Amino acid sequence: MAQCTQSNSYHKTPLKLLTVAITLMFASFQAQAQDSGLYGGLSIGKSLGNISSGNLSQTLQPNGFSFNTHDSSDRDTAWKILAGYDFNRYLATELTYFDLGNFDFGARLNPAGDLRGKADLSGIGVDVVATLPFTENLSGLFRAGMSRNSVKQSFSSSNATPTGFVNRTSRESKAKVGVGLEYDFSDALSLRAEWEQARLPANQITDSKVNLASVGMVYRFGRTAALAPVVPASAPAPAPAPAPTPAPQPVSVTLAASALFDFDDAALSSAGRQELDQLIRQINGLSYEAVVVIGHTDRIGTRDYNLGLSQRRADAVRAYLVQGGIAANRITARGVANDEPVTPASGCRGLGSNAATIACLAPDRRVVVEIDGSRNP
Repeated sequence: MAQCTQSNSYHKTPLKLLTVAITLMFASFQAQAQDSGLYGGLSIGKSLGNISSGNLSQTLQPNGFSFNTHDSSDRDTAWKILAGYDFNRYLATELTYFDLGNFDFGARLNPAGDLRGKADLSGIGVDVVATLPFTENLSGLFRAGMSRNSVKQSFSSSNATPTGFVNRTSRESKAKVGVGLEYDFSDALSLRAEWEQARLPANQITDSKVNLASVGMVYRFGRTAALAPVVPASAPAPAPAPAPTPAPQPVSVTLAASALFDFDDAALSSAGRQELDQLIRQINGLSYEAVVVIGHTDRIGTRDYNLGLSQRRADAVRAYLVQGGIAANRITARGVANDEPVTPASGCRGLGSNAATIACLAPDRRVVVEIDGSRNP
C-alpha cells in the first residue's frame, strides 16, 4: 500500500509574495482616484492532484523495471496573483499567474533500486468571470478560460541502467474552470473563496488535471466610499441694522435627466424642451452675472464614457438656453460623470436586474443649473 508524506514549497514562497506585494503597492499608487474598472488580488491555498501510478508504470515497464510500493506527495501550498477589469456589475475578465507547488514521489524498484521524481506546476491564464449577486454583499463567481500550464519534471535514480524518465518541462494551453464566493466589505475591498480546476500537459508523473482551493483578497482601484458634500458653515448673522437690504441669493435648479433626455441619450426630448422653456423664463426674470450648467450621470459604465455623456448633455442644455435668449458669454457647461452622486456608494447593489439598478440610480442622473443672479428672498 502506498504511504503518503507531505512536502511544501515554503522556502520559495516568501520571496515571491514579497514581489507580489511590491507590484500591488506600485499599481495602487498609479491608479486614478475615479473608478477605473481595474482591480487586483492575491490568493493562497492548496493544490490537490494525483501522482499517476499508471504513468510511472508505462515508463518503467518498457525499460525492464517495476515497483511494488511508492510514497508520494500530491498536494502542496499554492498561490495566485490576478489583475482584472470589470465590464459591469456582472461580467469581468482576469489575467492570473498561479504557482501550484511541487508534487513528488519515491519508489522502490524491481530489480533493486531507488527512483525519485518531482513535478513543479505553474501557469498563466485568462478567464471570463461572471458574478451572480445573492445579497447586497455576497455573490457567486463562475469562471471559464484558458491557461498556459507548465510541468517541470526532474528525476534521480540509484540505477546505472536508464529507467526511461527524462528531466524536461512540458507546456500546453488547456481549458480552466472554477466557482467561488465573494463577500464585499466595501466597494473597494472583497474576500474570495474559490475552487478551480486546470488541465495539465502530458507528463510522466501526474494525472491530467489538478485542483486549487484558495482564499484571497481583491482590491478595486478608485472605489472608495462616497463622502457627504461639505457644506460651509453659515456666517453669523450681522447685528440688526435699520432697514437692511437683503443680500442677493444665487439660484440653483436641478432637473432630472429623465425629464430632459431618453436613457443613455444626449438629445433633448420634447418634454425636456418644455422644461427648459420654463427655466428660460425664470432666468430672464433675474439680473444675472453668470449661469453654469453641470451634467451628472450614474455609476453604470466606465468613467470615460460617463464623462463624455455628462458633457454632451450639459452642452445640449446650454445650447438650448442660448437659443432661448440667455447671453452666450455668460453661460458655461461642464460634465462631471458620476463624481458627485446623490445615492450612497453602497446602495443600489444586488437588486437582481439591470432595470432595478437603473431605476434605483435615477437621482444621480441629473442636470444642475446654477444662476449667479440677484433674486432677493
